[in-house]
Amino acid sequence: MWFDTLLYPFKWFVAVIMVGIHKMLVMLGMNDGPGFAWVLSIIGLTMIVRTLLIPLFFRQIKAARGMQLVQPELKKLQEKYKDRKDQASKQKMSEEMMALYREHGTSPFASCMPILMQMPIFFALFRVLASTATLAEGKYPGGSIGPLNEKLAQDIEDSNLFGAFLSDTFVTASGSARVVLVVLILLMMGSQFFTMRQLTMKNMPESAKDPNNPMMRSQIIMMYLMPLMIGASGFYFQTGVLVYWFTTNMWTMGQQFWTIERMPTMGSESYTKLLNKRRNAYTEAIRPLFEEYDTAVRALGSGESQRKQELADQLLSKLKSKVSKFKVPTKFPETVPADRQIAAYRELAFSEWQVIPDEHWVKRFIPRPTSSETRVQPQRLTKAQRQANAEASENAPSKAEKLAQEVAAKSAEELEKAREARRAAKRAAKKKN
Repeated sequence: MWFDTLLYPFKWFVAVIMVGIHKMLVMLGMNDGPGFAWVLSIIGLTMIVRTLLIPLFFRQIKAARGMQLVQPELKKLQEKYKDRKDQASKQKMSEEMMALYREHGTSPFASCMPILMQMPIFFALFRVLASTATLAEGKYPGGSIGPLNEKLAQDIEDSNLFGAFLSDTFVTASGSARVVLVVLILLMMGSQFFTMRQLTMKNMPESAKDPNNPMMRSQIIMMYLMPLMIGASGFYFQTGVLVYWFTTNMWTMGQQFWTIERMPTMGSESYTKLLNKRRNAYTEAIRPLFEEYDTAVRALGSGESQRKQELADQLLSKLKSKVSKFKVPTKFPETVPADRQIAAYRELAFSEWQVIPDEHWVKRFIPRPTSSETRVQPQRLTKAQRQANAEASENAPSKAEKLAQEVAAKSAEELEKAREARRAAKRAAKKKN
């Protein structure tokens, strides 16, 4: 089957992880052969996969934040090209949009990566569990999937979760095993709904919660529809796959709680709470440093500029050692001078925060180049180029010569027509006057 051939590297990965975790659990004292250790192997597989995806998870959050920041500029861009339907304008708009995404370090597809990366593992586990019976009977092509041989496949076949065998589906199970599978499906649906509800209600900007907002309506529809779709498909998945799915949902739920607490979406209720919490802690710790600095500067005489510079350097050093505790950036580009960095921290200490300071906040303080710096200087010509230009200008005909050449190139009839046209133009001008 071509699908199995395509999935084989992922099936091999799943088999290696499951068998490796099972061996480790046996070393820790769990029973070898059939048993609960194989259920824990699937849970361990899930946790390893999700751990490997953590960098993508942070990239997803960063991309979502970048997409929010770029929205105002995208709206301006769409407004700019709204009446232009030609292909060239569409191409230009796409190029400008991609430039905006690159500038903000984001992409509209980045949020899909964690889900897409999990799908091959999910289907590989499905196919491995579907193949255990064939492996146990010794009829599987190749005889094994990595380290998963005939004996281990038989152990998986004989392992169960509260009476439901790991390779059973609702269709193939019977009696109490079906009850276990229904409970797993309901748990899977419930965890999916709760996670999506948290994402929609707690981690969405207040401006986006308008019921008339098409995005909000689609989110609410998906919040109810997705668990139903998952529940319907769950009747055809093996017990082991349901364990994997429920475990990954619980992991996602934990990540969601962490995200709402530490990295909420800009404009959401959680974001406002975190912003106020950090601002209050920051101002309480940093304002005294500025008050102490201002008092010391006022006490200086007019000729003590060197001492004033020393005080500024000491202040910046103290600030950078303290502000990091409040997750305020301490690294500015080299183009941002020390006095501008101090001004940035002062602004945070004595004004209301509109956003939580991050790498995007730092960019506000990068000096913009002056017009003289941005002006394109003319290219300096070499000696050979200057000589060539001089020779060309010497050999070039004068304006009078050019006019004579143009007149000579025209026939008498063409010249007469030109004169008549000039006379007609003069007569028309006189009539207007």
